[in-house]
Amino acid sequence: MPWQQVDSVSLVEFNAPQSIMPDLPQTPSQLIVDTCTHVLPEAFAANRERISRADRTFRGLFADPKAKFAQTGDLITSMDEAGVDVSVCAGFGWTDPEIARESNDYNLEAARSHPDRLVAFCSVNPLWGEDAVAEVRRCHEAGAKGIGELHPDTQGILDADLAALAPVFDTAKELGMPILIHASEPVGHGYPGKGTVTPELLMALVNAFPNNTFIFSHFGGGLPFYGLMPEVKSALKNVYFDSAAFPFLYRPEVFDVAARAVGSKKILFASDFPLVSQKRALDEFGQSGLNDEDSLLVRSANATELFGI
Repeated sequence: MPWQQVDSVSLVEFNAPQSIMPDLPQTPSQLIVDTCTHVLPEAFAANRERISRADRTFRGLFADPKAKFAQTGDLITSMDEAGVDVSVCAGFGWTDPEIARESNDYNLEAARSHPDRLVAFCSVNPLWGEDAVAEVRRCHEAGAKGIGELHPDTQGILDADLAALAPVFDTAKELGMPILIHASEPVGHGYPGKGTVTPELLMALVNAFPNNTFIFSHFGGGLPFYGLMPEVKSALKNVYFDSAAFPFLYRPEVFDVAARAVGSKKILFASDFPLVSQKRALDEFGQSGLNDEDSLLVRSANATELFGI
């Protein structure tokens, strides 16, 4: 049975998460921040078959020749066309350490090349233990501001004891790095990479690691809707939800519904570029029904506070 509940006291020290302060210039809160985009080295597209054999997550997401790839230049062009000021370059839940390192290095170089526009995340498999911790520390020293995206299904995390995650999660807490985790809806249509990381499994993580800062992607598979339960809302004190790929999943009103359930300060705008164009995501976000104050929080202010932009 995946993710048996464990005693959180044995896994984490109850220290408040540190603030995250990227080396980015201060900018007005009115800017637009896309908190989940993906870029990959050009070699990944050129060697799709080889990398598919080596990495289970890559195989699940990119084995189809029609799957979209983007490089740093594509992202910057998209940002300029859509009016996005800052984008977070997230990784994927890699299962091969060498592929993870190559992807992490590409994200780090993208952020170094565009320090005012891009923020790098790094991705590891927490089950790599001390090797994963070493990679997180290496990437943090090179400028990474968060960990993820993690894909618990393909990375084998669902079948692991939660205690096995503690070394990486404790390191993330120590370094003030939020952890971005793919989430999926227990109902609705299927799609490549959907997986089974549903709200109850995410809650097991939250309860085991209450002092880590998490970002649950794709509106947390619907977890924000349970924020109407007082005990759930209280448990989500260090959790954010991004809107990655929302045009494929929900009507635009999902922003207003989620904000009412868990609070607008918990919602982060994200496109999941290149799967969804940034322009389309922003256009549909404009139909969310949020008032001006909440729209500002979701579009920029929450992210600028979380990442210190």
